[in-house]
Amino acid sequence: MRKIILLSLIVSFVSCQDMKEVDFSVENIQLNIGTGQELRLSDIADEVEVILLEQTNESNIGRVERILPYKDKYYVMNSIGFSNGWVDVFDKHGKFVQKIDKRGEGPGEYEDLQDIAINPKNDELVFMTQPKGLFKYDLEGNFISRVKGRYGMNMAADSQGNFYMTKRCYEETPYRLLMVNDKDSVSFGKVDEDFYIAVNHYSFTNEFDSYKGRVYYSYPCCDTIYDVTGGKKVPVWYINYSGKNLPIDKVFAADKSLEESMKLMSRYQDCYRTDIFRIADDFLYVGSVDGEKHGVVSLYSLKTGKVLSGHRLVDDVFFPDNTFTFRPFRMPIAVEDNCLLWLVDPSWLLQGYEYYKEKLSSEKWTEYCKRYPQVTEVCGKLDEESNPVLLKIKIKNF
Repeated sequence: MRKIILLSLIVSFVSCQDMKEVDFSVENIQLNIGTGQELRLSDIADEVEVILLEQTNESNIGRVERILPYKDKYYVMNSIGFSNGWVDVFDKHGKFVQKIDKRGEGPGEYEDLQDIAINPKNDELVFMTQPKGLFKYDLEGNFISRVKGRYGMNMAADSQGNFYMTKRCYEETPYRLLMVNDKDSVSFGKVDEDFYIAVNHYSFTNEFDSYKGRVYYSYPCCDTIYDVTGGKKVPVWYINYSGKNLPIDKVFAADKSLEESMKLMSRYQDCYRTDIFRIADDFLYVGSVDGEKHGVVSLYSLKTGKVLSGHRLVDDVFFPDNTFTFRPFRMPIAVEDNCLLWLVDPSWLLQGYEYYKEKLSSEKWTEYCKRYPQVTEVCGKLDEESNPVLLKIKIKNF
């Protein structure tokens, strides 16, 4: 039987907050984010695939928490609101394959879906649920087994069949990370008391990502990204906002209520927190949010160390000057190979499409459609009630 390794999770606030205290063997990613920076599509994209996610009675997309690309399919965690989610499966061309929805109270059924992961070792789709724990299904949604226990908000899987997840922190159960191995044995990692009380007040979630069989993790609002594979906790990247990192040790102190913390947070309008990260072959994607809830998308080249950042995306390829402003829940949420996967509201594409179609003469519009057949075909099928459109943006070397 595989030896169970306890996660070492004694967390230092200063490792997330003050670069003077950070181990400089950790890669320091410095983001100099100015006001109103733009990312131009032509500067970041080698090519863009516009994928229309087929809309049926079973595949109406609401709020998407996670997209898992796996074996030529997209597993989309979908919900209406913040709870009672399910998974919609699409092929790589956007054609709807099936809905995996096991909500209920019977055997193999769950009450509330929190997150999903795929175990590549056994081709299992794993649901983390409240209050019944982990449910394992095959990729067609057939029930396999259940791991009992109350788990938390986010999860990921490594190549060995181990699952990593978070558990809500309460004074009587001061744990933050858990690891479930492929024998369904659970390891708990206790965190520093001040830290878990503070982040228990925090309304934002943790972040996990799987890359090449390893699992990476960042605490809520902490700007250090750790490799936690196999129960270790190795810092890999520090996201340095050039003196504008949100001081969570001041904002979310143990002696403050959530209401007090949120009021205090309003004093740091120009500070940033890391909201999401994803790892690709050639770049690290970081999505950030400031105190005024402005979103920022940053791409860090793992080859050259260069950074591209912007508060908004300007489409200067398909529909020139069509601009999209980043906000929380309106930023890319997945990567695939060297592509950024971004669900966009159909109204953004329609705005550019309809303006450009009206602006061009019929002759030039015909030429335009021949030049961009995929984009114009997709946009011609959209209306305001359509599913979000998946943009698959192949990122240039920079």
